[in-house]
Amino acid sequence: MAITTQDIHAAADKLAGNGVKPTLAEVRAALGGGSFTTISESMKTWRQEQQADQQLQQVDLPNAINERLQALGAEMWQSANSLANERLAAERDALAVAQAAAAQELDEHKESIKTLEHEQAELLEQLDLVQSKAQQATDDATQSKSALDTATAQHNADIDAFKQQLNKTEHKLELEQQKLSTAQQATDDLRAKLDETSAELMQSHERIATADAQSTAQQAEIERLKSELADAKALNDKKDAKIDKLTDERNTLNTELANKNGRLETTAEQLAALTADYKQLTSDNKTLSVDNTKLTADKDTLSNTVSTLTAERDKLANAIKSKEK
Repeated sequence: MAITTQDIHAAADKLAGNGVKPTLAEVRAALGGGSFTTISESMKTWRQEQQADQQLQQVDLPNAINERLQALGAEMWQSANSLANERLAAERDALAVAQAAAAQELDEHKESIKTLEHEQAELLEQLDLVQSKAQQATDDATQSKSALDTATAQHNADIDAFKQQLNKTEHKLELEQQKLSTAQQATDDLRAKLDETSAELMQSHERIATADAQSTAQQAEIERLKSELADAKALNDKKDAKIDKLTDERNTLNTELANKNGRLETTAEQLAALTADYKQLTSDNKTLSVDNTKLTADKDTLSNTVSTLTAERDKLANAIKSKEK
């Protein structure tokens, strides 16, 4: 069954958990075999994950620089300088970790090469043994030509198989040597990156000095905006007080209008009742003429009252509309 990347990662995790350094040879031994090329490719991703976890644990950047720029311009240079130094230290630590990882990978490739060389020597010994057996078989073949032909063919096949295995081992050895050269180049690249990071740090110091000069002007602008905001807030408070006063007056007028409307409705109901009585009295007009005259006068009085209340209601309604405008 083919060995998967998950199998290789699991074997490396187990070795690391047991306190054993997960080299290519150790992982191969834990898996019970496998190609160094396959194991090496999978171990690269495993080491990248471990390195990423370590970097995440090491990085701890301050989160209040913007507030400190606005509040305390004098401390800006100190905070920014500390941040730059921490970043440089973090990048140096990361570079050291990467260099250690590269050195570890370089050592593992060297170990793999030694293992392959050892396997090559064993295969050569096995090849010599097979060739010796073939020679012995050839000497014994004089007694039986048929047995000689069979043994010779078998030994030739064994020799070819061992030669093929030897060629594969030599090819793997060449691949490991190429990886060793690549690892050395990666180490040189990391050193160049450190030089580049140092140059970037100097540029950061220059940008921080420029930002420090701009901070004073920004602080003055902030104070001016605060003053304008206070004036605007005072004006807004005055407007709110005026609006509250007009709202109270409107509510008072609405209450008075509601009271007048209630009185008007009561008067209208009384008028309706009197009108009904009037109709009844009209049917008895011949016998109650005196009462009819009185009722007529009451009707006129109530009509005038209704008109007066109606005029008051209209007046209040107009007053409310004027207030709202």
